[in-house]
Amino acid sequence: MKPAKLFRTDSRQTKSLISAGINSAKNAIRQSKALDLPITYIKDDAIYVEDKFGVKQQGSIIRKEQPKNIIKGMILRAK
Repeated sequence: MKPAKLFRTDSRQTKSLISAGINSAKNAIRQSKALDLPITYIKDDAIYVEDKFGVKQQGSIIRKEQPKNIIKGMILRAK
């Protein structure tokens, strides 16, 4: 007996969503530079702000939260 399939492969849809995101990001950056607006982005767990002259300023550092160790049978209480 074959195991049941949990997910369908939506590779075409995934590829189209990724390409749409890349294109929209490129358009947003181009339009922001045309309007002399600063561009904010995240790289290597730090927030950077780039102005119209290309000068980059590092903002705050983002710390990734460690995943909580949840095991089977653990009782969770929400307040």
